[in-house]
Amino acid sequence: MLRIRLRRTGKKKQPYYRVVVADQRAPRDGDFIEVIGHYNPRTTPSTIDLKEERVKHWLSVGAQPSETVHRVLHKAGLIEVEPPKRDTKQSRAERDAETAAEAATAAAETAAAKAEADAAATAASTEEASDESSDDDASDDS
Repeated sequence: MLRIRLRRTGKKKQPYYRVVVADQRAPRDGDFIEVIGHYNPRTTPSTIDLKEERVKHWLSVGAQPSETVHRVLHKAGLIEVEPPKRDTKQSRAERDAETAAEAATAAAETAAAKAEADAAATAASTEEASDESSDDDASDDS
C-alpha cells in the first residue's frame, strides 16, 4: 500500500521534511517513489509547499496520507475530511481543574443534603409543636 508521508531532512535539532509517496513498509528515510512537497514546522506559521496536482493524483490512485500529512493536507485545503483527533493525556492544569470541579460538586451535594435534613428536622419539630398545641386545645375543651 502506498503512503503519503514525511521524510525528515535538515540538520540535527532543525527538522525539515519532504512530503513523499512511498511504500508503507519502506523505512522513514528510505526508498520513495516521488517527492510531492516540503514542510517546515519551524517557521511561524509553518511553511507548506505542495504540488497540488501530484497530491490529488496520488490520492485518486489510492495512496493513504499519514496522520500528520493528513493534518497538513487539510490545513492546505487539499482534503476536506477533518483529521482524527488524538487521544492525549490531560495536562496537570486540566487534571487539577477536574479535581477542583469534582470537589465543588461533592461539597454542593453535601450542603444540599444537609439543608434538606435541616428542613426535614424543622418541619418535624414544627409538626410536633402543632400536635402538642392541638392536644392542649383538645384537653381544654373536655
